[in-house]
Amino acid sequence: MTTRRPASWTAVALGVASGFLIGVLFVVALGIGSAEEPRTRTVTVLSRAPPLSGDETVITRTAVPDVTGERLDVAHERLERAGFLVKEEKGGLFGTIVDSNWEVVEQDPAAETLLERGSTVRITLDRR
Repeated sequence: MTTRRPASWTAVALGVASGFLIGVLFVVALGIGSAEEPRTRTVTVLSRAPPLSGDETVITRTAVPDVTGERLDVAHERLERAGFLVKEEKGGLFGTIVDSNWEVVEQDPAAETLLERGSTVRITLDRR
């Protein structure tokens, strides 16, 4: 009959350290726990429209905000707050599961282009 020796403290420490390292690598690979704060800028513009006689149509155009380099969740919020619809392109194999893991690398139309509210802005994404 064979007797089992208790595991040495060195073997236990190596096992715990290996498990911890695997866990850290898993979290880094998924991008969970990113502590970076979103960059936010709020601008309030007050304007006064000229009086209308009643038979005119008013078309309001708004400048497209620059969202290149922003996280996807921040870009969505800024574009929707400005009154635009957002169309994402190149969101990965399964799409964009966690918005904060994606970054806007290109937008069309370009920043500061004047568009009617409700127009669509296309953004191209890449993994952060």
